[in-house]
Amino acid sequence: MLDMDLINAAMVRQNTPEQAAAAAAANAKNAKKGELNQDDFLTLMITQLKNQDPFKPMDPAQYVGQLAQFSSVSGLADINKNISALTSSLRGNQVLDGAALIGRTVIAEGNQVYRYVPAEGEATPTQGAVEVPAGASSVQLVVRDSAGTLVKTQAMDNTKGLRGFTWDGSTDAGTSAPSGSYKIEVIAKVGDKNVSLNTSMAAQVSSVALDPATGALTLDTDTLGEIAMSDVERVL
Repeated sequence: MLDMDLINAAMVRQNTPEQAAAAAAANAKNAKKGELNQDDFLTLMITQLKNQDPFKPMDPAQYVGQLAQFSSVSGLADINKNISALTSSLRGNQVLDGAALIGRTVIAEGNQVYRYVPAEGEATPTQGAVEVPAGASSVQLVVRDSAGTLVKTQAMDNTKGLRGFTWDGSTDAGTSAPSGSYKIEVIAKVGDKNVSLNTSMAAQVSSVALDPATGALTLDTDTLGEIAMSDVERVL
């Protein structure tokens, strides 16, 4: 006896690429036939109206309700598609707008910075700003390394208001601090209390990206690492 399963399998293996493509298209068309669109819904409704029992007619309000419900679902699907397209477009524009910041200097709140000392040439000074409160008798900039060891202390202007500061990378011993992470702190003496002030640091933007979890724009900087665009206080 002939094994029909073997014969069918052999016939499938002998299909040409054109035949395989035609079969795939037919399958896709048949699969799409299983979907009910608005025209199909209206056709079914009209057919049902034509074939209803004239002595027991269906409630017209039921038809209207079904049509309204179907239209609402169809409309929501279109809205979702449009929103998705708009979201993708806005994200693309956000990246393009953020790209304009590459190479620019931004100011963002923070106190953990990275100092890079090149093999040749001089390191970029660490710069920032702080809001000095009224009544401060003295203000000091304090720099510590990643281990918490004191590296540098220097006096700052104690006049009330926004004050900029610069750490040139030198230590209290007169040497140059090596590459690494440092903590910048500004301490103001107000009355008999020492108050740690919030610092904002300057950083240069090297690249931009979108956070895959939130869709927010993030900036990769040379001294502050990755920061959110929403944390940027000023662009220089």
